[in-house]
Amino acid sequence: MPSTPWSESPLIAAAGALWQQATRSPFLDAAQAGTLPEVAFRRWLAQDYLFARGLVAFQAIALAKAPRDAHRVLIDGLLALDNELQWFETHADRRDIALSGPPHPVCRAYLDFLMRNAYTQPWPVLAAILFGVEVSYLAAWSALAPTGPYAEFIQRWSNPAFSAYVDRLAALASRYTHPEAQPAFEQVLRYERDFWQMAWEG
Repeated sequence: MPSTPWSESPLIAAAGALWQQATRSPFLDAAQAGTLPEVAFRRWLAQDYLFARGLVAFQAIALAKAPRDAHRVLIDGLLALDNELQWFETHADRRDIALSGPPHPVCRAYLDFLMRNAYTQPWPVLAAILFGVEVSYLAAWSALAPTGPYAEFIQRWSNPAFSAYVDRLAALASRYTHPEAQPAFEQVLRYERDFWQMAWEG
């Protein structure tokens, strides 16, 4: 499958101001500056872990609906998600952060959106949603320099391997199109915007 640089995605170009809203936030600014309040960091880590667990279920259903040429990308993504969950668990254990609590209403709404679409929408829409989830995360963290107390976190979601994975998702989203793909992609961006705000403000 040819690589499509994620930055050239027509889905991003058509999203307008939503793209900036989803990939910039006071939370990220504070992480870069090393001034992120501990309570905000702990809230983000716990909620992002719960989101990643839900994303596994979404991606598994997407895999079941996907055409054969998309399988390897999605399988690789599931393996990466499993590693990410273990990574979250290790950091939570070090900081004595509980990961078994209920999702925040913002996180719950985002997960409900994913699962509702997983069961009701065709593969091309799911491809746009998954690309939206991962590319907004990559863009948000890639805007930061991997320095300071959160350098490990910045590096994890801005490294070349993650960028290459998102390029592969961009190629799938470009290959398989659907009239509902753009609205679904933009709804992901709204949830990303709200998730950062939740992590920052509670």
